[in-house]
Amino acid sequence: MVGYIDDATLGNEVRIRFDAGFNTPRPDRAEYFYAGSTSPAPASSAVQRTLNFQELYLSGEYAPFKMFSAFVMVPFRWIEPFFISAPGQSPDLFSGGGVSDVQAGVKVAAINSGQSHVTLQLQAAFPTGDGANGFGTNHYSIEPMVLFFHQMTDRWALEGEAGDSHPIGGTYYTAPPAPPQKWSADVAMYGLGESYRLVDRGRYTVAPVLELVAWHVFGGLQTGANNAVQSAAGINVFNAKLGGRLNFGSGNSIYAGYGRGITSDIWYRNLFRIEYRKAF
Repeated sequence: MVGYIDDATLGNEVRIRFDAGFNTPRPDRAEYFYAGSTSPAPASSAVQRTLNFQELYLSGEYAPFKMFSAFVMVPFRWIEPFFISAPGQSPDLFSGGGVSDVQAGVKVAAINSGQSHVTLQLQAAFPTGDGANGFGTNHYSIEPMVLFFHQMTDRWALEGEAGDSHPIGGTYYTAPPAPPQKWSADVAMYGLGESYRLVDRGRYTVAPVLELVAWHVFGGLQTGANNAVQSAAGINVFNAKLGGRLNFGSGNSIYAGYGRGITSDIWYRNLFRIEYRKAF
């Protein structure tokens, strides 16, 4: 029922999702969104102030057995970076679009009852996006997750997730005489969401959704003010998400919602999401 936390239930479905994010000030943080730089930019070069982006995801899940499913997601990304210009200098990143990093994985149900679901999910990301142009991370990663769903009452449901994004490889930043440092790092993510089926007309239901999602960055680098490269270790990001889901017909579902970065460190300040899902 929620819109951002991964689904703990298993089944056969296809999804089309569109995100529009605004004010992304540190998109290279720990190479979680896109790849970092191999060498320092001179202080006189153009400084990236922020970035807006849009992403279109096409995904499918297939469950050949009740307790097991596999899924794949193909994202397309468009970016619009904003720079503070410097005399005689030009930006090193430009507006454009392309395929981002393809993701695939499996889900195994540890608990699969009518009221409760606990699922183990293992997802991998592949460097199919062009990291130099802001479309990917330029490294593989794996994301083990624990997902849960519990029907609290006939109308009220609670969902959650906890896991870690672990990079395999990544960019090494070189600034002699210091030894090379790695941009990428582990990022833990966890969240809790609730939905309440406010309208239930049999043929369709409407449920408002509230989600709280957080991330913790264990290390890596990010580009700060004046193109200064700095540590990203210890950064915590917290978002609140508010939206609603409409279920109608036979297996049709639409989610629309808004996410807001609450902490001073953010992935983005504002994000709008709309999703269509068809379950079979």
